[in-house]
Amino acid sequence: METAKKLTDFFTISERLECEQRLAKLSDGSKQTVASHSWNMSIMAITLQPYLTKSVDITRVLKLCILHDLPESIAHDIPLHEQTDAIKKQKHIQEHQAIDKITNLLQDDEIQDLFDEYELRQTPESKLVKLLDILDTCVQHMCAKDLSYVGTYKNNFYWKLFFSDSFADAFDYDPILHKVYNEIRNRVANRLQNELGINTEQFIQGDTNENI
Repeated sequence: METAKKLTDFFTISERLECEQRLAKLSDGSKQTVASHSWNMSIMAITLQPYLTKSVDITRVLKLCILHDLPESIAHDIPLHEQTDAIKKQKHIQEHQAIDKITNLLQDDEIQDLFDEYELRQTPESKLVKLLDILDTCVQHMCAKDLSYVGTYKNNFYWKLFFSDSFADAFDYDPILHKVYNEIRNRVANRLQNELGINTEQFIQGDTNENI
């Protein structure tokens, strides 16, 4: 009975990811939730896995996809453009406190281990999941009903990041990831030109010095 109570208490926490909204918008104009972000990463992991040149444990990849943002059920999501050094430091503390709370509740160290693995990004699985995390945002740039909102933050912060050399170079981790990113990038560029009259050449100016 005690185990059932702890699991049920945890489920009331994990459910919040279905309510926690991200900055990204979907094809119907609504905001993406953290839960749907994690779900789409999992779908991408399954479909990309046969084309990867690097060998990964797909079960562990899926666990990392599903759990990587679990702390946000307590600590909440903070958009990248709002993350100053001080906010990043506080975010790091709050997320670790959230994972500690969840681990203590479940008395299961696996969630802690998976979160630490994702944070350190030393394993092939965690490196891949971080790129899927980024790639899902790219998908939302491609699919959003109206792209005009993306350019309203910090003088086109997100477009400068998305079209930067450093952003593209991250996907060199595996050829299929780079090919998919390039396809998405081209489609986004076409949408910006056709729908908003924006020439994306203005954004391609090298490294933005942002931590992606």
